Amino acid sequence: MKIGVPRERKTLEKRVAITPDGAQDLVRRGHGVLIETRAGEGAAFSDEEYRSAGAKIVDSLEAVWTQSEMVVKVKEPHELEYQYFRPGLFLFDYLHLASMPEVAKALVDGGVTGIAYELVMDKQGRLPLLEPMSEIAGKLSVLNGSFYLLSQNQGRGVLLSGAVGVPRAQVTIVGAGISGRAACEIAFGMGAHVSIFDINTQKLEHLRAEFGNQITTAFSTPAALGRALETTDLLIGAVLVPGAAAPKVISREMISRMPNGSVFVDISIDQGGCAETSRPTSLDEPTYLENGVVHYGVCNMPAQTARTSTMALTNATLPYIVRLAEKGPIEAMKNDAVIRGALNTHKGKLTNAKVSEAVGIDYSPIDEVL
Repeated sequence: MKIGVPRERKTLEKRVAITPDGAQDLVRRGHGVLIETRAGEGAAFSDEEYRSAGAKIVDSLEAVWTQSEMVVKVKEPHELEYQYFRPGLFLFDYLHLASMPEVAKALVDGGVTGIAYELVMDKQGRLPLLEPMSEIAGKLSVLNGSFYLLSQNQGRGVLLSGAVGVPRAQVTIVGAGISGRAACEIAFGMGAHVSIFDINTQKLEHLRAEFGNQITTAFSTPAALGRALETTDLLIGAVLVPGAAAPKVISREMISRMPNGSVFVDISIDQGGCAETSRPTSLDEPTYLENGVVHYGVCNMPAQTARTSTMALTNATLPYIVRLAEKGPIEAMKNDAVIRGALNTHKGKLTNAKVSEAVGIDYSPIDEVL
């Protein structure tokens, strides 16, 4: 199979869908790998490294899309790429269509078979292709949040660790999944006082077992969360419903209770955000001020650590790329419930019920379209 890897077009997106080592593994298995020139540059992988791995370097976006049977990306297609959509083309990447109706429509109209990284769920109920980026985003949420707490960034001038005779900052995390746990690890490690909220008591028990009484775990209700936000310096939103738009568990009224100059980082923004005040931002304009609170809503936070993120992503996705290439995507989906469950679009139909509800495009069951 011919597998294409374009250079990402999202603002300041420096990740690339596969490392040279990953490309070499695919070539070793007999597949052709096309890399758009400079696709790996932002992650410090040169064209020469890909050539040495046996990949072919092509000089344009058009060449990658038109010469490939399957395109592997990191982020959702850019509008410049819509023109290359066609029936029979397979796309494998983070789609997050529930928050991007225009991308969903373009894929349906183009007849593209779109398989979403974030919906690959294994037999244990894990999301193996989402987890590495969730971990990195969780860790970066605290680093970015602490940066925007600085006075010169409109923050309230609070150091997470405090100082001798000065209290530690209060970090509140909503969601105790992979990203929430990673945020907890970094915030705790930086010396903050951490409270983490969730409606899943089992997840809270795991965190309590790991961190003991050094963090506060709390069952999430609007009343309890609202009270906590009154003294919160840094709020992290880490709510996930796979495939669906994130629920708005943080109201505008709750945000208004936070101290002026406090910071809210919404990791859930890929799925529309978990607060009524959330809206997407970009790495070149990452924040906005609302209700006196600095909001950070960057959809591609892991792009800030492009090399680490690319390596972690390839480690997770490569076995699935191999499976799709070896069997062919249609046969792979027919015979593998894990991959079939990640299908979003096929033959001009939208095949995910939660995405359909979010974007207003009619839903067709997967078994009817394969």
